[in-house]
Amino acid sequence: MKDTRLEKIKKEFQRIKSLGFLENVKSDKNDGGAGNTFEHHLGVTENNLTDPDFEGFEIKTKKQFTHSAMSLFTKKPSSLEYGDQYMRQQFGLPDKNYPKVKCFRTSIYAHRFSKVYEKYKIKLGVSRDEKKLYFEVYDLNEKLIDNKVYWTFDYIKSGSVKLNNMLIVNAGVKKMNGKDHFQFTDATALMNYKGFGNLIDQIENGVIRYDNRLGVYGPDTKTKDGRSLAGTPHNHGGGLRIAPKEIKKLFETRLEL
Repeated sequence: MKDTRLEKIKKEFQRIKSLGFLENVKSDKNDGGAGNTFEHHLGVTENNLTDPDFEGFEIKTKKQFTHSAMSLFTKKPSSLEYGDQYMRQQFGLPDKNYPKVKCFRTSIYAHRFSKVYEKYKIKLGVSRDEKKLYFEVYDLNEKLIDNKVYWTFDYIKSGSVKLNNMLIVNAGVKKMNGKDHFQFTDATALMNYKGFGNLIDQIENGVIRYDNRLGVYGPDTKTKDGRSLAGTPHNHGGGLRIAPKEIKKLFETRLEL
C-alpha cells in the first residue's frame, strides 16, 4: 500500500524542481534563504512550532557541495535560571566591535572536550540516571567548575517529535540580477525515526553536538520599522546539530526522490 504522504511530497518536490532557479524570498544575508524559498513555494508558513513542516515531514534544505552541520531542532536549557544569558555572561567574550556585549559561540560534544577561548574545556555530560544532559565547564586542567546548565531528557524529547520523517533537499545557487536564486535539484526522504534512545546514543557518541550561537547584531541590522539593532545581543538559537552524512543514523529508511 502506497504512503500517500510520501507520494504527495514527491509530487510537490518534482513540481518545485521543474520551476528552475527561484529568487530568494529572504535577504541574501539570511543563512536560511534556501529553506525559506523552498517552503514558500511549497506553501508552508514560516514557523518555529514543534510539529513537522509538511505532510508529517520535517524539511531541511542545504546548498549543494556544503558540509555544514544541519540543525535538528533548537532548545534553550531547561535550567531557566541558568540558561542562555547565564552562559553568555559567565563564559562569553566581549564582542570586538561592541565590547559591552559578550558573545558565546561554541560547538560542544559529549565524547570529547572543546577548548573555548583558551580559558575553558567544555563538554556535554549525559546522565541516564538523572535523565539530563549537562553543559559541563572545566578549567584547562580538566577540573569541573560549572554544570548548572542542563536539559532534561523529556524537554529534549519534546523537540524531537519533528523528526519522525525528514526530507533533505539540495539546492544549487547562483546570483542573478544581483540576487541569490536557488534551484532545487534532488531530495532524500528519511523515514521511520529510530527513536529517542538512539538520539541520546548519538549525542553520547559525538555524532550530534550542541551549538551555542549567542552573538550581537551588526551595524546594518534594523527592525521592520527601521530602528537600528546594532550592538544589541542576538540569540541565533542554540540547538542540536549533525553533519549531513551522519543524518541517516537517525532513521531506518532512506529513499531518493
